[in-house]
Amino acid sequence: MAVYALLICAVLLDAGSLASSKQIVADHSGYPPDRSSICEDEALTKGYKCEDYDVITEDGYVLRLERFPQGQFNHRGRRNKPPVFIHHADHALPFILLEAGFDVWVGNTRGTRFSRKHISENFTYSDDYWDFSFSEMGQYDLPASLKFVYQQTGQKVHYVGHSLGTTMFFSAFTDWKVDELVKSATLLSPIAFLKHMTTLVGNIAAHAYLGEVLVIFLINTIISLNIYSPSLSVEPLSPIEFAFCNVPGVDCWTLSAIFTGPNCCMNASTVNLFLHSNPQATSIKNLVHLSQNIRTGVFSKYDYGNPASNLEHYGVPEAPVYDLEISIPKHFPLLLCYGGKDALSDPKDVYRILSDLRSHTNIHEIYIDHYAHLDFINGITAKDILFPDVVNFMKEYN
Repeated sequence: MAVYALLICAVLLDAGSLASSKQIVADHSGYPPDRSSICEDEALTKGYKCEDYDVITEDGYVLRLERFPQGQFNHRGRRNKPPVFIHHADHALPFILLEAGFDVWVGNTRGTRFSRKHISENFTYSDDYWDFSFSEMGQYDLPASLKFVYQQTGQKVHYVGHSLGTTMFFSAFTDWKVDELVKSATLLSPIAFLKHMTTLVGNIAAHAYLGEVLVIFLINTIISLNIYSPSLSVEPLSPIEFAFCNVPGVDCWTLSAIFTGPNCCMNASTVNLFLHSNPQATSIKNLVHLSQNIRTGVFSKYDYGNPASNLEHYGVPEAPVYDLEISIPKHFPLLLCYGGKDALSDPKDVYRILSDLRSHTNIHEIYIDHYAHLDFINGITAKDILFPDVVNFMKEYN
């Protein structure tokens, strides 16, 4: 149970990379999955235009971007709309932003269902493909995607991230000048520090070093059995969830609250939509990296476990710490939205982010006491009590 808890917590941090509303099952075939997406599954059926693009990162990963250039009802003929880039959102926010007059782009990070390719076909099907964590997402995936949007629109981008989409965004400031491409950032359930994460089983798994044990276990067994790829990756867990949800008397969504907190504002429709497209795949290295930050309470780069390896990767014997106070520009506009019931983005850890940024001049916050982790992206009340303020924040910094 502890191993499963660690996997679930990690993939829930990465949940919401906008994917198909069709049910996802684990794919061990060695072939990239089909290319259907929110474009085909939702936007076109609702009468919205959409466009798909492939973007190549500096280290050769091929990422899927989706663009929704105009709404149905408002601002249809307007040119030079301000672009918004969403990393991990629900299926409502993009369309709300469209009708508010924004040019909406949706990203998918490496390893997720629609970004599981590399320019080298051999590398795509190798275990080396999965040698990444959220640090590489912030260092390579975000700049490649945001530069592409900037080149297409000629404008800086408003960024919206949820959960791991905020973690990679915070980490990105250390590696490149984010403010050269981004004009503001809205961070839903922001995660940098995980010291006060209240997910008990996830904490047990992290402190038992089960992510590290899992790496060794998979390398020693699955690779030797010649089964494709999952040696260093965690495939979507829908079959496992399916098994749990079909046990008589088990409320699957109540079970998920053990990991995310008691989400207040979900209904059957939003629950089904979420479970059909989540969790997404991630790497074991990402699990280990998150576990390291849980144990130490520090927001740092991946620790390779010994001074020599860290020295090889970073030029210093210890994994560098992400210093938010120094790396984020003093006047960069940030909106942090967090909830009192969130088991992953605990308010005490958000307060630490706010404390680190106390000398910054454009920090805004929205606190919703009864919201848990998934309410920020799937809550049916978000369109009334959250998203209007998000839209107004972006318009303020256009």
